[in-house]
Amino acid sequence: MIDLTFLSIERIIVHHIPPRAEDKGFVAPICATSLVTLAKPGLDMFAKRISQALGHHSHGIQAQFHNTGPQSYFANSVDLMEGDDAQFIASSAIVAHDLTRAQQSKNLSASKLIVISGHTSKSQMPFSAVVKSELQDGLTETSSKGKTSVDYLSDIFFAESQKLYKIGFVQKTSKLGTKTAPEHFAVHLFDHLMTGTETRSAAFYFHSEFLGADVAASDRHRTREFFDKTNEFLQAQPIPSSTKIALGEALRAELRSNKNTISVKGFSDEHLEPAMQSKYLTFMAKANISTHAITKDTEYIKSRLKRRQKIVFTSGVMISTPADQIYLVSIEAPTDDTTIVKIRGTVESQE
Repeated sequence: MIDLTFLSIERIIVHHIPPRAEDKGFVAPICATSLVTLAKPGLDMFAKRISQALGHHSHGIQAQFHNTGPQSYFANSVDLMEGDDAQFIASSAIVAHDLTRAQQSKNLSASKLIVISGHTSKSQMPFSAVVKSELQDGLTETSSKGKTSVDYLSDIFFAESQKLYKIGFVQKTSKLGTKTAPEHFAVHLFDHLMTGTETRSAAFYFHSEFLGADVAASDRHRTREFFDKTNEFLQAQPIPSSTKIALGEALRAELRSNKNTISVKGFSDEHLEPAMQSKYLTFMAKANISTHAITKDTEYIKSRLKRRQKIVFTSGVMISTPADQIYLVSIEAPTDDTTIVKIRGTVESQE
């Protein structure tokens, strides 16, 4: 996982990424040849935007590089964070050309590619990042001698209210890391097309073709897949509804717990009857769920992990409803110590 504490930005360069020609032909980017000089408030703004996009409560996700060859974005990202200024400028231009080539659709508008390097975390490990920011128009207000004027601004990018941007962020996680050891680096990305529960709409050209990264291996995605497939298996079993409910609650409890990981084998051993265990392991293997322990990240499913809600009466009678579905039960005002309760559904079993 990346650590965005004490993030400091030390180098910035901005390139212009044009749209494709009408015939979808390649149009070369306009590459800057010098670093951007930015005052501290501007550097702080960049750091804040990145932290908001990739931080703990954001929609940023962890990914894994599937392309780590000599000409890959991974190799260039290491040069961006570890090279001198001349190397940084040269590598950033290579990255700009790679992004422009990856954008095959002529429907993509012109944008800016902001390339950044610096240090982060208490250990001040190096990082590099690319931000593709689409351009927008806007207005600015100025006052002088009691008079107010409003001016039109074009080509605004990376503003606080603007959400049309994508980020690829690579952080070195070990002092041993080199361009031949990608396991010593962490890559995270943000795409404005992502939501808290979905990654499939994220622009494939950016994360896969340009960054050479796979979002399907992210902890959040794997945790959600584990939860969904386990639920699917439980619901398909020929067991009483009460048992399905109990097992579903056990699954939610596992994901709510303080344990850092969850695994197919561990859940099977702890919660399933022996006759069901082999079926579960086979089902999860066919669903391509990792047989290794999964680092839990419940951001995508946190609203689905809530405990069942209970209604308790003075007589000791208790009604339990699925989380966030108390509407299935309607209760009329009590009279003479009696309450009329209406429940959507019919009796399926009684124990």
